[in-house]
Amino acid sequence: MKTKLKLFLTCFILITTSLLLVAGCAKKESISTTTSSQDNSTSTFAVSEITQTLGDDGYYNGSFVVPSNGISFILSVFKDNNGSAAFYSLSDPDSTDILSSSSTPTLYGAASGSTSGKGYANVLVPQSSSFKAKAGTWTFKYILGDRVKLALRTGNFPNAATIVVQPYITGTTWSAADLNGALSVMSRIYSANGITLSINSTITISDSQYATVSKDFTDTTTSALVSQGSTNAVNLFFIEDYAGSGSSGILGNAAGMPGSMGIANAWNGVLNSLTAHASGSTLNEQLLGETAAHEMGHQLGLYHPTEANGTTFDILSDTAECSKSSRDNDSNGEVSAEECEGFGAENVMFWTPWSSSSRSAGKKQETLSSHQRQVLKYSPIAK
Repeated sequence: MKTKLKLFLTCFILITTSLLLVAGCAKKESISTTTSSQDNSTSTFAVSEITQTLGDDGYYNGSFVVPSNGISFILSVFKDNNGSAAFYSLSDPDSTDILSSSSTPTLYGAASGSTSGKGYANVLVPQSSSFKAKAGTWTFKYILGDRVKLALRTGNFPNAATIVVQPYITGTTWSAADLNGALSVMSRIYSANGITLSINSTITISDSQYATVSKDFTDTTTSALVSQGSTNAVNLFFIEDYAGSGSSGILGNAAGMPGSMGIANAWNGVLNSLTAHASGSTLNEQLLGETAAHEMGHQLGLYHPTEANGTTFDILSDTAECSKSSRDNDSNGEVSAEECEGFGAENVMFWTPWSSSSRSAGKKQETLSSHQRQVLKYSPIAK
């Protein structure tokens, strides 16, 4: 069995030499319910706000019903002013609290909603093949938050999936046309894994304040940028570069694992640095396409199969592990892609890319496991 990844926060960063996890996240009075829907031939995606009540135990309580044709959902708690947000429990129709450490299976320590984040936390079902969006009444409790929203997908259970992608580009160094090669690489990667990407035309955001932004999604400027994203797509923001300290070498980062879906807010997208993928004025299309595919995977709920330390692994049973005890050949405390060849380095979601020499030799990160593909196909925002 894999050791569960014990810490999931609100920022997931792909970096050339190491992965940084930056801390993120969530009163309640009754709130009216509002719903918006997106229909297609096989499924319906709807977002609603859930009424909560304050219980005698000091927790806010709420419930929602998954119908018999429920496919998946993401339950999200939000906290104004980017204060801490977290769920205390989420119980399925059989009264199993899937956030409890004593439950089997459990998302304890794995779902971002069970650890405190800044402004936002969530629970995705299914985030592995061990969970299902069971029909019936689900109940939840939380103590940190200001509102709770449910994004629910219903319809026919998927054998395949289409995901709409909305790219954006900021700055003046590169144009929308410069992204075409990388977007084609990303589309090819997903297509080879049974996922069709419907990629909209790239939108140029000309406001100079968005050319370089902080990697922190609670930053005012970053929040304002990402909040412009579409509610019906996975939003990819190709920024000119990251701003601020601690951003050297960062290729891209996602707002969550998963991020928000179907709601215009600061967690509804990913960032990709163009400067980090450039040699002079030329973009490395293969690497940029792999980075975009990787960050999109995070946004939809995928983890790194192996973390940098080689001792922490995802919750999926069919992804390859690269153990520090046997693969850290240079004893530097990290497992590189080269050290993990054949042990997960080829996976789109591996924590770091191949070195430049390995990429020159044709090494790529384009594979996904069966269970990773299932998470994507069942995503609430997929069709």
